[in-house]
Amino acid sequence: MLFNKDKLNLRLYQQTILNSASSQNTLVVLPTGLGKTHIAIALSNSRLKDASKILILAPTKPLALQHMNTFSEFFEPQEELCLLTGEVAPAERKELWSNSKIIFSTPQTIRNDMIYGQINLKDVSLIVFDEAHRAVGDYAYVFIAENYVKQTPNSRILALTASPGSDEYKVDEVCKNLFIKKIEYRSRENIEVKEYVKEIEVTYKSVTLPDEIIAIKSRLERAAQERLSKLKQYGFVKTDKLDGVTKKALLYLQLTLRKQFHSKNFAVARGISVCASIIKLRHMISLVESESLAALNSYFESMWEEERTTKIKSVKDVVNDVNVRAAYTLTRNALENNLENPKLELLKEIVQEQMSLKAASKILVFTEYRANIPKILSVLSDLPMDTHHFIGQGKKGMNQKTQAEVIEKFREGYLNCLVCTSVAEEGLDIPQVDLIVLYTPVPSAIKNIQRRGRTGRQEIGKTIILMASNTADQRYAFIARRKERKMDDIINTLSENKKTFEKVPVAETLDNYTTQKTALVFADSREHGAVIDHLYKSGINVKVGQLKAGDFIISEDIGVERKTTGDFVNSLIDKRLFEQAQKMKQNFVKPIYIIEGKSEDLFSVRNVDSRAILGAMVSLIVDWQLPVIFSRNPEETADIIANLAKREQFDRNKKVSVRFEQKPKILTEQQQYFIEGLPNIGPTAARNLLKHFKTPRSVTNASLDGLKEVEGIGTILAEQIRKLLDEEYKD
Repeated sequence: MLFNKDKLNLRLYQQTILNSASSQNTLVVLPTGLGKTHIAIALSNSRLKDASKILILAPTKPLALQHMNTFSEFFEPQEELCLLTGEVAPAERKELWSNSKIIFSTPQTIRNDMIYGQINLKDVSLIVFDEAHRAVGDYAYVFIAENYVKQTPNSRILALTASPGSDEYKVDEVCKNLFIKKIEYRSRENIEVKEYVKEIEVTYKSVTLPDEIIAIKSRLERAAQERLSKLKQYGFVKTDKLDGVTKKALLYLQLTLRKQFHSKNFAVARGISVCASIIKLRHMISLVESESLAALNSYFESMWEEERTTKIKSVKDVVNDVNVRAAYTLTRNALENNLENPKLELLKEIVQEQMSLKAASKILVFTEYRANIPKILSVLSDLPMDTHHFIGQGKKGMNQKTQAEVIEKFREGYLNCLVCTSVAEEGLDIPQVDLIVLYTPVPSAIKNIQRRGRTGRQEIGKTIILMASNTADQRYAFIARRKERKMDDIINTLSENKKTFEKVPVAETLDNYTTQKTALVFADSREHGAVIDHLYKSGINVKVGQLKAGDFIISEDIGVERKTTGDFVNSLIDKRLFEQAQKMKQNFVKPIYIIEGKSEDLFSVRNVDSRAILGAMVSLIVDWQLPVIFSRNPEETADIIANLAKREQFDRNKKVSVRFEQKPKILTEQQQYFIEGLPNIGPTAARNLLKHFKTPRSVTNASLDGLKEVEGIGTILAEQIRKLLDEEYKD
């Protein structure tokens, strides 16, 4: 490819970072707007050899597309740059991968194509992981990095982020998961970058909640306090002070109590429900003190609507509480009297002042809850400017195309203000803004740094943080500041001490893959996640499609239905368990159930009598003659499936075939597909029938006795087939 090197002018700090990244896997921590992408462009050019490829990964399609547009200014021909997302058909993605030199994609797409054999990373000489702080847990970045280093001897990783986090363990995890050898960190105060950034003026502005709102808050706190006192009375918590118990602690307590539910202890059962009630009440308190009465009222209405039809005890408990009902009445009265959280009026004044200083101002307003956005938009609608919401893709959200259109209008000046949720934090090409308002403080260093980084590039930037006095707002603002200082100390220490991050992949070369036998497993397309990841790592060839029964097909005889402990109990409750068991028996000679998770969780995930759960398991084993295997986690499930596949296919020479819900094109496959449509006929029985009768016509014309001569076709099955073929169709 041709590279326009005259167009790329790296600053001194970028050149220094590039030198490190050229020789070792590097995590680059730079404030937003200081040219992380240009470092990636320069490194891509140096790593791009005749037969090699460069892979640029970003969490979202708009961000990946943004990177491709930036790279296209420096590399030619354009045809050798491509964007791969789930919207592109798999066959087309495979061809694009083969014909391209620089590929831009989301990690989920690359992970899936790796697992399904569409692509191989052996020719990739560099992977860039943007927003690298995401490389924790089971995020696809972790899977890709591990297999890339494992498959590619000459691998190189460049990780980019503005803020890796304030938890040393998490920063360490990111570095280990991405096989980082060097951290290059420059804060805004660093002497190398100071001349390229402008000061960001951070101002905290407080409001005092009026008595009417304090009265609502007090009612909700009283309701929550009563329930917290019950938890203390039961011995589940040590304090009855709301500030002393976090939401995280309540969720953990709830999980712990669920594991004890089968003990028949009344306090345990009551404690689970009380925890759920407190969590709902704390959310209401957060809405009233930090967001708006309109958002709180909307939540009240949804709760009241849900209470009419639900059987969930915590919903009924909260809705029927006298203090909650009083709070609802007070909220409606306040709204009827045009009373609202004073942060709204303060926000309006701040934005109005900014627009008076500069008519073409660009402003971002961040709020934590989507439910509060309509009220903010309504308040700002009186001002002589154009405002729009900017939210994620969840339920009733904005799709990526709409997001891109809104950003473009904002960039071009058709919009002055965006009211955003957290979707505007990461990487998206939102231009330099004049003012950022954090309507809701958040106790997160990453969020604060990313939000603030949208300003203070070419001109002095302004960030204003709104707080309601004597509320969680003040506490969260303090925590965020403390975490930022802690993050700065952690990154400085790690980079200065040149700490090594040990995560050594299993030594495996490409030659090992080609010389070893490879077992084949068919997986249902709805079966994503850790199990398939670990099958891939085990060297299993995974083919994916929509299966008519089971989650995995091991051989012509064996099919596996995988259920987590929660899935198992849920399928018992909604009566799917034995319907699925029947389908498994009809389609496989040797069906197997795998129940994944801790055995004690079976009795804690839902409020189901332990005797019913044990009875269902006994029925599967005795009545349905279905073996049930327990596994502790997805890795163990994958190991079981891999061992079954190798035993069946290598030791017993069993074939593996599948009837995906997509009609085959080869004549013999079409014939088998046709016969498999008969009652309770799976792949093995279909082949036996065709081998015996030679043609599908002969199968359908066969007598009852003739059908019974075929291996695996008994009297009942033969009668079912003849009944289907002989009985008159009735519309």
